[in-house]
Amino acid sequence: MTGTNTTDFDVHPAIDRLWREIENREDELNQLIANLVWYQSVLGSEADVQHFVAGHLQLSGLETDVWDIEESLKELPESGDSGVPFEGRPNVAGIQRGAGGGRSLIVNGHVDVVSPEPLDNWTYDPWAAEVVENRMYGRGALDMKAGVAINLMLPRWLRDVGIQTRGDIVIQSVIEEECTGNGALDMSRRYQADAAIITEPTGGSFTQAHVGVMWFKIRVKGRSAHAAVAPTGVNAISKMVPIIRALEDLDRELNEGSHPSFEGIDHPINLNIGVMSSGDWPSTVPGMAELDCRVSFYPGKTVEEMRSEIEQAVRHASQTDNWLQENPPEVVYHGFQSGGSTVSMDEPHVQLLGSWHQYLNGSAMAPRSGTGTNDMRYFNFAGIPCGCYGPGGAGPHAADEYLDLSTVVPTAKVLAAFMLDWCGIVDE
Repeated sequence: MTGTNTTDFDVHPAIDRLWREIENREDELNQLIANLVWYQSVLGSEADVQHFVAGHLQLSGLETDVWDIEESLKELPESGDSGVPFEGRPNVAGIQRGAGGGRSLIVNGHVDVVSPEPLDNWTYDPWAAEVVENRMYGRGALDMKAGVAINLMLPRWLRDVGIQTRGDIVIQSVIEEECTGNGALDMSRRYQADAAIITEPTGGSFTQAHVGVMWFKIRVKGRSAHAAVAPTGVNAISKMVPIIRALEDLDRELNEGSHPSFEGIDHPINLNIGVMSSGDWPSTVPGMAELDCRVSFYPGKTVEEMRSEIEQAVRHASQTDNWLQENPPEVVYHGFQSGGSTVSMDEPHVQLLGSWHQYLNGSAMAPRSGTGTNDMRYFNFAGIPCGCYGPGGAGPHAADEYLDLSTVVPTAKVLAAFMLDWCGIVDE
């Protein structure tokens, strides 16, 4: 069996055999990534790709479960509401049973992707998975269809080379990572394991911390009037200005604090005013204005505490205006409503993953802290230590997002060796 000191690793013959299989089937892995990219799995349209995933797991011989999340999940702490019903958009999991006597592992990924709009900004078709100079371009190629493909191929490679683990391996494919995390929340309540890994794109580093994220709207009422007699109305856009200034002040205040995992990162906390909606006619004084915002916050702060700070900032801004005092702005929460999380780099499975990364890459696995959120939080909240490790590329959520294909096989080899070492190998 292997050790955790890379200077004296004794690579098990099964691991060496699995590595050769991965190298020999690189084209098959890359084609699977492309097949996944072809599915336009934006919010509400995840069904087809999830059924494809389920079929792949079944063909690999895994016990496969496909189910719709219960709507009651949205009532749980740390859940969110995307506004789209769960029915017809399943979660999928496959279990490869071990022989017993080993540690279990969850390997997780999400199939939902953000919109590629505006399409005019793309040089390549966002759904074509076109490969140019060893880069695969496409929405989700990096974030995170490549990780999902690696997850799907791991148990198939094990089957095809005749390797059995001692511990159970659970392959999970979830929805709504990009807007609520509800898919992973559901998984964390349904399955248990000794450790979990999410194959988000990290470029070979390890995400050991990330911020909490919350979406919220602020609505301000005005009074409509014809523009010819504008002073008889109350312009809701103008009344939103002190609210915007208060949110900008709150953004600065949030960054005055610190957290050990985020030291050295410039402006790690971000309150972003992402959408403003108001009015429908140039000659009408708008009677309503709405901001749609995203705020992040350090691990350790609760959703309730962050909501209180937002509402306090809005109340304070309203005190400067008679109209807002008489017509208080409304704060509404939607989408992400979850705290941040951390996992120790001293966790046994993190140490083991890092050892295999160093053995294969010749350098230490660097820790990173994410200023966005990801699904690892729900496993950590459930007591299952979890972080992210995956391939590299550039432009997630941007035009011309691409996967660096040269990182895929090395990532798969690290994950494969780690998985066998963690779960244990049944000797032949």
